[in-house]
Amino acid sequence: MPDQPRRVAVLVIAGAIAIGLLSPLTARSASPLVVEARRLLAIADSPVKVADRGPAGRSLSSSRSLAAAGQAIGPEELSPVIMAAPPSLVMTATILPRPSSAKVSPPPAAGTLVTGTATWYCCSAGWQGEAVVALPGALGGHYDSPPAARYVTVCADRCARLPVADYCGCYWGEANQKVADLSPEAWAAVTDRGLSAGVVTVTIQFE
Repeated sequence: MPDQPRRVAVLVIAGAIAIGLLSPLTARSASPLVVEARRLLAIADSPVKVADRGPAGRSLSSSRSLAAAGQAIGPEELSPVIMAAPPSLVMTATILPRPSSAKVSPPPAAGTLVTGTATWYCCSAGWQGEAVVALPGALGGHYDSPPAARYVTVCADRCARLPVADYCGCYWGEANQKVADLSPEAWAAVTDRGLSAGVVTVTIQFE
């Protein structure tokens, strides 16, 4: 037990010595904090408030940013882009006469009879649904809009007076030449054969 007070005294002395050695270091490390605190307090006392979140604060922040810029930034200029017009070419229409394949020939003299084969065709412009005949150019066939200028009498099983409305090639001058093309109505007017027969022998009398 006599050693216990001695040990306590030794520890107290050692602690005092240690505290004495650490005091200068503590004072040195705390000094920058004091300086920084003083600087912040000085800024808080400044009349300029950069922390203002209103329009004034934003304007102030923008003006400081522009003041720090090396070159003034001017307003952006927007101008329409002028594009070059595409090249143009002047075109002139030329109307050429349509060549006619029909060889207009004078019809045989009145009273002349021509016998041969005839076929049928669908129609001629302006004559749809009418009983008409188309003749080879050698027999005076050519297109004629209504009313027709010429008529012929075509006979097969019976005879019918028909207007000459059009021209047909009719293989004229070849071995299988025809003397007429009949519209479906004209075909029915001169024969009882169906259109499926395709060919009928006729006699044409010119007026």
